[in-house]
Amino acid sequence: MAIIGVVGQNGSGKDEVVKFLKKKYNVPFLSSGDIVREIAAREKINATRENLSTISENLFRQFGKGYFMKQIAVKILQHRWDNAGISGIRSPEDVKALKDAFGKRFFLINVHVTNPQQRYERMSQRGEARDALSNNEFARQDANEEKLFRISETVRLAEVSLSNDGTLEDLHRAIEELVNRKTLIKK
Repeated sequence: MAIIGVVGQNGSGKDEVVKFLKKKYNVPFLSSGDIVREIAAREKINATRENLSTISENLFRQFGKGYFMKQIAVKILQHRWDNAGISGIRSPEDVKALKDAFGKRFFLINVHVTNPQQRYERMSQRGEARDALSNNEFARQDANEEKLFRISETVRLAEVSLSNDGTLEDLHRAIEELVNRKTLIKK
């Protein structure tokens, strides 16, 4: 019975963790990125990573860091979900907003890939408009997101870290073992 958040760098597999929870356990999938992309679409702004970052920065200046997680927390509370999976947690303020809303029910997972080249290749395969088109752009995006969100600080707040260096099946197996070991999902 947990609100499960996932943090990690671009292309590390954050969404994949929450997609697996949705498919295997019927856990609602929520993403801060979806909120930003909805805003971009509504304002007819191309959903590049740079444009999405600009939208985020503007909202953070206006409403404070943690804004998107506060919106997600409201949605979870309105629906009275026992479990939910949240992708796109980036900053320590995001974690604070979720801990303020859910207390000990909030459980943060860091998903990581050791080799940045592997993350870049996985992102290239998904082919979304927000993804980098070159290794240099990918490295620049990583640096920008670290500067904006302080992901390295947020990662240290995670209760557990899952490696996504192997296959998709390896990651799914690790998620299932974690869910069972920590009794995270109400079945």
